Amino acid sequence: MSPERRRKIEHLSLRLMALAMIIGFAAWLGQTTPDAAAHPAGRANLSLGVMLLSAHVAGQILKGFGLPLLSGYLLAGILAGPHGLGFLSRPMVADMRLLDDLALGFIALAAGEAFDLAAVKRRRKSVILNIVLQTVVIFLMVFGFMALFGGLFESFRPFDPARRMAIAILLGVTAVARSPSSAIAIISECRARGDFTSTALGVTVAIDVLIIILFTLAMTAVRMLFSGDGGVNLFVFGALSLEIGASIAIGAASGKLIAGYIRRAGHDLPLFLLFFAFGVAKSSEWLRHFMEVHHGFSLHLEPLIVCMSAGFVIRNLCGDGREGGETAAAFGRAIKKVSLPVYVLFFSLAGAGIDLGALARLWPLALCLAGVRALGLFMAAWLGGTLAGDPPAHNRVAWMAYLTQAGVAIGLAQLAMRQYPEFG
Repeated sequence: MSPERRRKIEHLSLRLMALAMIIGFAAWLGQTTPDAAAHPAGRANLSLGVMLLSAHVAGQILKGFGLPLLSGYLLAGILAGPHGLGFLSRPMVADMRLLDDLALGFIALAAGEAFDLAAVKRRRKSVILNIVLQTVVIFLMVFGFMALFGGLFESFRPFDPARRMAIAILLGVTAVARSPSSAIAIISECRARGDFTSTALGVTVAIDVLIIILFTLAMTAVRMLFSGDGGVNLFVFGALSLEIGASIAIGAASGKLIAGYIRRAGHDLPLFLLFFAFGVAKSSEWLRHFMEVHHGFSLHLEPLIVCMSAGFVIRNLCGDGREGGETAAAFGRAIKKVSLPVYVLFFSLAGAGIDLGALARLWPLALCLAGVRALGLFMAAWLGGTLAGDPPAHNRVAWMAYLTQAGVAIGLAQLAMRQYPEFG
C-alpha cells in the first residue's frame, strides 16, 4: 500500500471516529431531560453547534469518496432532524428558519459575485443558447409530464384540477433552477479552468438570476388560477414588474454603496455582508407588511434579486482600473471567508427540514421527475452546444455540469410551502 493511500485511510478513519463520537453525544443529549432552570436557547444553541460540527465532518468524509461537501451537510441535517435521530425537534427547526433568510441572501450575494461578465461575453453564444434551451425544454418537459401523467401517482390524485395545474407549474419552474453554490464548490475542489467551466458557471448563475423572476411569474399565475378569473390582471403584472425592477435597482445601488464602504473602510467586511443579507430579507418583510396595513396592497421586494444584483455590480461594475479591481477582489475574499459556515448552516438546516416520511410516499414521483429533468438537461445542453459549435466531447457531458439542485431551488420550494401549505 502506498504512503498516500495509507494516509487517506488514516484520515478517513479518524473522521469516521469523530463523527461516531458526535452522533453518540447527540443521542445521549437527546435522551437527557433538560434541567428546569436551563434556558431553552442554550439547548438550541448547543444542538445547532453539534449539528454544524457533524455536518462539517460528514462533508469531509464524503469528499474522500469523491462526493461534494454539500452532500455531507445535507446528510448530517437529515440524521439530526426530527425525521432522523430526532436530535433537532420540529419546533427547534422552525425556530431556526430565520437563519434561512441570512443564508439565502448570502448565497445570492455569492452567486452575483461568481458571475464574471467578461468571461461570459467571450462565450455568449453558447451561454445564451444554453440558457434559452434549458429553460424552455426543462420547464415544458416537467410541466408536461405532471400535466399528462400526474394523475397516475397516488400522492397527486387528491388534488382538484386547479391545484394539479399549480403543482405542475411550480415544479416545472423549480426544475429549471440550479445550484451556483454547488457548482462553485465543485469547481473550486477540482480547480477547473477553461471554456467548459466558464460556460457552465455562466449558464448556472444566469439561470439562477432568471429563475427568481420566472418563479415570481409562476406564483402570480398560480394566484390567478386559484382566483377563478382566467383573464390577465394587468395590475398584478404591473405590480410584479415594479417589484422586480425596484429589486434590481435597489440591489445595484446597494452594490455601489458596499463598494464605497470597501474602498473607504473595509474592516469587518464578512460580518458586514452577513448583516446586509439579513437586513435585506427583514426590510422586505417590513415593507410588505407596511404596504398591506397602510395602503391595502402588497409590495414585496425580492431579497434574492436584491442581493444577487448587489453582488453582480460589485464584481463587474464597481469601477475600472486598479481601485475597482481591488474592491472586487476584497469582496470575493470576504465571500469565500464566510461561505463555508454559511453553506454548512443552510444545507444542514435544509436537510433537517426534509420530511423523510413524505419522501417515502413520494419517491416514485420524485424519481420520475429527476429522470425527466435529467433527460431534458441532456437534450438542451447537447443541442445548445452543437448549435454554438462547441466540441462534441463537451456537448456529450455538458448536462452533468447543470444537474445539481440545491440552494435557490430549496429556497423556492420553501417559499411555495409557506404560500400554499396544503400542497407545498
